[in-house]
Amino acid sequence: MRAVDDSRPKYAAIMRVLLAWKQLPESDVSRMLHNYFLITDDFREMEDQGYITMAFSGDEYMIVPTLLGRLWLEQYETGEASNGK
Repeated sequence: MRAVDDSRPKYAAIMRVLLAWKQLPESDVSRMLHNYFLITDDFREMEDQGYITMAFSGDEYMIVPTLLGRLWLEQYETGEASNGK
């Protein structure tokens, strides 16, 4: 049997940072969220799910949250709050 990690807390942390800053280079997001081991594939996964967009700028990716990402975070935080009650 394969262990499956729950990426939702990591995704939520990334989305919170992006919503506060509007857009950031990949290295800045990784540096701000040093509690998580973030690699480019994590961001690609989020882009595949429609939560963020990535555009190559200079020597790294610029990451921008999408409307779907904002809605996902809102739903995630609402679910988290109702589970804690």
